Amino acid sequence: MVWIVVKDLTKIIRSLQTTAVNRCRERLDEAAAKAKDLIGRNEEGNGKAPANGKTEYGVTSVLKRRHGL
Repeated sequence: MVWIVVKDLTKIIRSLQTTAVNRCRERLDEAAAKAKDLIGRNEEGNGKAPANGKTEYGVTSVLKRRHGL
């Protein structure tokens, strides 16, 4: 009886872990798409150019440029 409960709990934990990882992947994909969109807007001339003339493409750099974060 105890082994059945342990197997069930292990199965539930693995399912929860898989669900959590999949949600994180979805969020990362969405964030990457948003960052790519922001970078694309900047390349079209809608964003602010960096002061040193060198374009930076990191998510943090884009957020700083676009929103002053």
